[in-house]
Amino acid sequence: MLNSTRGWLLAALTATSFLAACRKDEAPSADPAPYCELANRIVRPDGSAYVITNDPPSIRSAAVLGTGALKLELVSSTTVLHIDIDAAQLKRRDSALRGGDLLGTYAWKSFDRPNDPAVVHYQFRWDGATSVFPFSETTPQLTGNLTITAYDAKRHLISGRYELGAPSQLNPLPGSVAMFPLVTIRVYGKFDNVKVAI
Repeated sequence: MLNSTRGWLLAALTATSFLAACRKDEAPSADPAPYCELANRIVRPDGSAYVITNDPPSIRSAAVLGTGALKLELVSSTTVLHIDIDAAQLKRRDSALRGGDLLGTYAWKSFDRPNDPAVVHYQFRWDGATSVFPFSETTPQLTGNLTITAYDAKRHLISGRYELGAPSQLNPLPGSVAMFPLVTIRVYGKFDNVKVAI
């Protein structure tokens, strides 16, 4: 009876050790594919608008670079949207960041609000021409926010949405008569499962 129990116990331990060894050799499952929606709306003073949507949606790159600095670059066929969260703002979260406290809503930094955390630059390409707008450095006030709604701390994936309004901008569309009247540029969309590194 004792030998029988010992035999079962030895067999169970061997099986457990074998399964544990197999699990160590298993490759980690692949991250889900990133997804991005990025759309532009250029609004004239009379309220009429050009709506330019990205087809197909894509993300070229995204990374958290260094301690407390988020950089997310969203790219479409017409638009490159560079979004940074100011390192000084995230330093307050550094210890919590490792535990996943990246969630939240971040206001766009602008000329009148230099201490807001989300820094944004916009490039618009159309018909062979590129217009560059350093919104956070040149625009008095920006509307909207960057919102991070999910952070997978194990895989380092973020998801969220953004909405940006920049009033009194030169019209970036080639062929605009003398680039006037000034327009409001709106950029909006969402992103899911974008890989970041901490």
